[in-house]
Amino acid sequence: MQPETLAPLYTLQQLLQHPWLQQPLLLWLVIVLSSLLPLPASYQPLVLFRILASRLASRVNKTAYPSAQLKLSGSLAAVIAIAPWLLLAWAFTLLSQMPQLWHSLLLYLCLDWQTVRQHALQIQASLEKQQLSLARDQLQPLVLREVRLMSEVGVSKACLESLLFRLATQWTSVLLWFLAAGVEGAIAYRLLQELQQQWNPKQSQFQHFGKPVAAIVAVLNWPGMLLTGTVLALLVSLRQSRQYLKFASDGYFSFPARWLLAAGAAALNRNLAGPVYYQGQKIRRVRIGPALEPKAADISLLLKLCRQYQVGVWLLLSSYLGLGLLASWPS
Repeated sequence: MQPETLAPLYTLQQLLQHPWLQQPLLLWLVIVLSSLLPLPASYQPLVLFRILASRLASRVNKTAYPSAQLKLSGSLAAVIAIAPWLLLAWAFTLLSQMPQLWHSLLLYLCLDWQTVRQHALQIQASLEKQQLSLARDQLQPLVLREVRLMSEVGVSKACLESLLFRLATQWTSVLLWFLAAGVEGAIAYRLLQELQQQWNPKQSQFQHFGKPVAAIVAVLNWPGMLLTGTVLALLVSLRQSRQYLKFASDGYFSFPARWLLAAGAAALNRNLAGPVYYQGQKIRRVRIGPALEPKAADISLLLKLCRQYQVGVWLLLSSYLGLGLLASWPS
């Protein structure tokens, strides 16, 4: 084989071994794979983790205990739930002859955006067919708030907010923590996020038990929310996003969450947030955005914007890898 033929293979090997290029290349490949071959929901291993988390909480979350003891129990339960999976990932990395392939598979399993996308499209289809009751049932797995008395506007708004937050946390943040802390960091973040959803302190039975995990996840979510909100604002209207953010300070949402919702409201030209009900209790939240209320068609519009955002991230990675390829090409 001629040296000219070997050069591309040699360069690919360099990319896989280069400390500054290996992680972006794996990200690039996994983004393509998860878009072309999304994992069916029935095969998603995170479903098993949710079941295990629920059973673990039922054993150690005794609401009669003092709040301090419940917080300690929640912290220890999180370690028990996550540590075995991290050790398993680390052990397979040591034993594998192709650790990059193993890391790619694990990252692929952590990205669950296509399932959320299909779920949102089902909700939109039900609303457009005037099947409000069915749309409420389809929405329930995506949110904690009560859906029983939601109107079409309420279902549409809740679905839009869920899409925004899941894009920022289950897609962007997973990629960022993979870049920052490797596959173990991505797994730890993704599992912590699942625990936060299962043990959310907005539910009375997890008011104290779920607080430690919720506090950690809230901090870990910051980079992904800020990046997602900023890119969406730049894609549509940075000035409008900043204006909505200015009038969205009520103490309920963190700054990254307010910025993400403000950018989403500007991108859709629709009102987001507002009062919600959790377990019969009304929670007052500031409304963010214009006076126009969301409708079912806005769900597919937001999904298109999310797609543009994801393609933009992929193109950015492509550019970075292209520059790395040129820099490492044999002279």
